[in-house]
Amino acid sequence: MATSSTLSFEGCNYLRQRLVLATISGKSIKIKKIRYKDNNPGLRDFEASLIRLFDKITNGSTIEVNETGTIIYYQPGMLIGGSLDHDCNPQRSLGYYLEPLLCLAPFSKKPFKIVLRGVTNDQNDPSVDLLRYSALPVLKIFLGSDEGLELKITKRGCAPDGGGEVVFNCPCKQKLRPLQFTDPGKVKRIRGIAYPFRSILAK
Repeated sequence: MATSSTLSFEGCNYLRQRLVLATISGKSIKIKKIRYKDNNPGLRDFEASLIRLFDKITNGSTIEVNETGTIIYYQPGMLIGGSLDHDCNPQRSLGYYLEPLLCLAPFSKKPFKIVLRGVTNDQNDPSVDLLRYSALPVLKIFLGSDEGLELKITKRGCAPDGGGEVVFNCPCKQKLRPLQFTDPGKVKRIRGIAYPFRSILAK
């Protein structure tokens, strides 16, 4: 139940960021008027899947959603991490779920070893390849080493059925190193990744 110290927000924008910051700070939040004017109001299936993921990586969290899904109350528990797996909703790619995990993993009580299943590449979210070659090197600088840090792509899957799978490993750190990034340098080369998908055409 919400208290006077609960932070209140409105709308579905920045849902992931609000959940991440609430989990790190330990403050409870209440988000109201989630698509309340839409013909189909409330949380979408992929957002509900994200909330279930937050419930898995924490211990003792309280999550309350009203009948229409237009109001959510989240009181975060302890960020425990550890080994777990999650089937992500195929409406969004795995990048949608990995981005908040990259922010939370270093602060967990146990090292992260999480298996995510779903869509690995789509046009809406950062692909797992993009996060692997861009976000992980930055996280490595904050951690001070890449020991135990890995994003392994074991299967690829495209919409609408998914079927992809990645394994994200990240150590936990008590303190992060500060990062000063003032000189981005020059673009020396551009690389791409090509991957085939088998499709079944209806007769």
